[in-house]
Amino acid sequence: MNFLRLIGSRPRSVIEPLGDGAILHTYRRHLHESLRMGPNEVHAIIIHADGSVTDLGVSHNLLTNIGKDVFANMQGGAIPAGGAGSPLTAVGATSATATGTPWTASNLATPQLGLVGLRIYVPVTGITTAPVYGNIVSNTTSVATIDQWWTAADGVGTTPASTNAFILGAGGPASIRFMALTTDAAAASASDTVLATEITTNGGGRALAAYAHTYGTGTYTLQKTFTITGTLTAIHKMGLYPHLGASTGPVVFESVLNADATVVNGDSLQVTDTVTLS
Repeated sequence: MNFLRLIGSRPRSVIEPLGDGAILHTYRRHLHESLRMGPNEVHAIIIHADGSVTDLGVSHNLLTNIGKDVFANMQGGAIPAGGAGSPLTAVGATSATATGTPWTASNLATPQLGLVGLRIYVPVTGITTAPVYGNIVSNTTSVATIDQWWTAADGVGTTPASTNAFILGAGGPASIRFMALTTDAAAASASDTVLATEITTNGGGRALAAYAHTYGTGTYTLQKTFTITGTLTAIHKMGLYPHLGASTGPVVFESVLNADATVVNGDSLQVTDTVTLS
């Protein structure tokens, strides 16, 4: 076998749905690798202002259809159609404009991911300043809308110069670490692309979850403690996203909590999602 040809070949990814998760198959010429995702446990507790705790129990989450597309792009090393469009011609706090019109516009209703689920990496200035990145929320044929500019340490980054070159994160999409809540009482559905009526107020808005993993194990956790500043009645579902942009998709994992959570000012709602890989 020609090893160099093997290295240069484009991988192909196929999702095999399961009742409690999915298997991602990646093929590159004669090689085949499989990664099982799920079942994933979601544990929610309410920590009340007086220190008492209400345990809402454990439920399982659903990998959505569009979430399967995100994972396939991640493992398969998706390369955006039309090329990179580098260098930039304009930059804003939440946008980056390419040279020309190189991209396929995103439309999650179709669904067409476009650049959604990828990251854009841009140097701030010079060669001694660390670059920043943005998680792409949506895109037209020339403009990528991002959630914000981030540092490598999950902090708020500096808006880069408007004519810098950039890299799109093919094969290295945005981390699926942003947790959102909703009081929508409908069941979780594989066809959902967003959480309906996502909460954006009273401390329950979408936020970055903390990642933890023990080396050598087949699980990792995403945990967020929401500090509640007002009354939220019957929080029913949680979703995980690849960006911070509120009320925009794609929702990758969607979970009905084991019991609805009603919280008031001073409470904390802690949600822990344990993702299983094997």
